[in-house]
Amino acid sequence: MKQRWHQTEPNASHRKFRGKTAILIPFRDEGDNLPDLLINLDRIVPPEQEVIFIDDASTDGSVTLISAFLREKKHDHWVLLENTGIGKKAALTTGVNFTQAEIIVTTDADCTLRNQWVEHLTRAFCSNEIQLVAGPVMTVARPGFFFCFQQIEWASILLTTKYLFSKGAPLMCSGANLAYRKSAFTAVEGYTGNDIHPSGDDQFLLKKVIQKYGVNSATYLQGEQIMVSTQPQSTWAAFLQQRVRWAGKWRFDRSVGSGLSAILAFSMALLEISTLLLLLGSPWAWLTFIVFWTAKVGIETHVLGNVLKGYGLGQGLSCFIRTSFLHPAYVLVVGLKAVTGKYSWKGRSNTYND
Repeated sequence: MKQRWHQTEPNASHRKFRGKTAILIPFRDEGDNLPDLLINLDRIVPPEQEVIFIDDASTDGSVTLISAFLREKKHDHWVLLENTGIGKKAALTTGVNFTQAEIIVTTDADCTLRNQWVEHLTRAFCSNEIQLVAGPVMTVARPGFFFCFQQIEWASILLTTKYLFSKGAPLMCSGANLAYRKSAFTAVEGYTGNDIHPSGDDQFLLKKVIQKYGVNSATYLQGEQIMVSTQPQSTWAAFLQQRVRWAGKWRFDRSVGSGLSAILAFSMALLEISTLLLLLGSPWAWLTFIVFWTAKVGIETHVLGNVLKGYGLGQGLSCFIRTSFLHPAYVLVVGLKAVTGKYSWKGRSNTYND
């Protein structure tokens, strides 16, 4: 049975979910991003909204910053917790165990949230069938090719996510824009079974929920008003480390779909790079090279450009051209590092082990 995905309409009449919700925000060394997030949350969430911050062993003054904000604002339903374990999965579990809310909503400390974000995200739970809801994430626009590259890559992630949900074979979602029933989290035993892996809190939970409740228990929402904006990585080194961390979770997902997706992406990147050999051949080989890359750039500009337009964003043709040529090499580097390498993220190093 195919999974439905939903395009939300800003002016459409929808029911409002009336159950209690809690926003969980795990964080580690987010002192640079927390001031904006706190102001954002203070502006958009109603007084009765429960907001739970979970500190994952921060060393940069993040805890002091949040504590001072909570003392100043005196929000009755905002709390700061200390992670009872190590890592993001343990931090989220700490928050889930603390709250009595029916619906858990998660985001990250470097995100910007839109007005009525929680209301839009949780409407699907008016259906008792729905156990998990995923929403889109996009980097904040900044000048320069590096930031343009990140937005175009995010557009490809959103397109792939939507397509897989529509085909009843969802493989990914983002914990920066996610909601699920606490009862479902408890029923699937949270992250038990994959809690030793540092990444994949979102993907592994999605998989467990679908296995228990069926493919129609999870849905993907679209619409500019539900999109969560996240800060782009500031350097190529940090960007690659983040992507290797994300790609690493596919190593531990033994499903056929995940394996085929990874192999297909890697194979396509190899094929695209191998077309450079055509430049060593005859004029007909050159023509083949030109036709191939013209078609690739044209298709990606049209398809991914429309994805960005759907969220009120846009990038110039030159950025799409450079991204098209750079992306295959990027996929190969990330893929190889995800399989054979290790990464460091926020002061924690990881080496993959089966």
